[in-house]
Amino acid sequence: MKIRKIRLSIQRSVICRRLRVKPAMTGSRDVACRVFIVVAIFCVFFFSCDPKMEVPSYIWIDSVDFQVLNPAQQGTASHRITDVRVFANGQSLGFYQLPARIPILENGDTKFNIHAGIMIGGVPQTKAEYPFYTPYVLNVNLKKGEIDTLLPYFTYTDSTKFWSIEDFESAGSLYTAYETSAPLMRTSEDCFVFHHPKELNNYSGIVELPYHNDTLGDIYHFEIRTVQPINLNPYMILYCLMEINFRITHDVEVGMIVHSANPSIADRQVSLANLTGYDNINNTSANDNVWRKVYVNFIYEILENSSKYQMENFDVYVRATIPKKDKARFLFDNIKIVYNTY
Repeated sequence: MKIRKIRLSIQRSVICRRLRVKPAMTGSRDVACRVFIVVAIFCVFFFSCDPKMEVPSYIWIDSVDFQVLNPAQQGTASHRITDVRVFANGQSLGFYQLPARIPILENGDTKFNIHAGIMIGGVPQTKAEYPFYTPYVLNVNLKKGEIDTLLPYFTYTDSTKFWSIEDFESAGSLYTAYETSAPLMRTSEDCFVFHHPKELNNYSGIVELPYHNDTLGDIYHFEIRTVQPINLNPYMILYCLMEINFRITHDVEVGMIVHSANPSIADRQVSLANLTGYDNINNTSANDNVWRKVYVNFIYEILENSSKYQMENFDVYVRATIPKKDKARFLFDNIKIVYNTY
């Protein structure tokens, strides 16, 4: 033990001599040596940094906007754009969740292309560019170390097509209850109707459980389906998604019923998304007072079922089952089936 202490003392003395430390006493010598060692290490790292390191410019995007150019044909302007993908002078800078401060290693006049990002099925791990929204393009004169605030807005692309839009404003519905399901009805109660700024919305779709049927008794489930099957040419479609606003107390399943052109192949049920009251962005639990929006992707299953099962067309379904003695309310609005083609 004594030998070890002597060696440590010799090592400290050598370090102190190299750092030209002249301690007045043994205790202060150890403290001084340690301080100078830390300072020396800091200096090594500090002065080894690249003196030519660029100072970035920044852009700040707090939120984005979406506009419809033809409300009669495109429906509501509500959106759920959670991210942006940014390009500067043609170079991708990646995806950024909003709000975002984005560093840019550019200076002077810079062209930005900003694409809207969404969560497929409301799942954060499935973020993607939304193919039906136009990119926001502008030039900014960047200055090193300064922050430029951008206010991107998006519209539907000219190639976007709408198979159907159910906004519940008309008496007839594009969706109907299936078999023994509780019915889908319209409500005009203002506290239940979906509202979006500068839009006139008088009705929303509503399902309440349990629903009492004189023959079947209390019903604790519902399933609504498209009245008319959706018939799209799989060899001409680029993308196909559903947009839907919802306000729910219990989880809801969204999927498709595949009908084959071959009579020997039975109808296939494909689950595509689970709608929940949980907000993955704000990390808040189910809340019957909050309207949400989700994007459901159909294109993969359209292509898969067309090649494997000779799909002729398909129905969209929305359904849920609740435990007995529970009460639930399901509100829906602005159900859009959107697609584009080659």
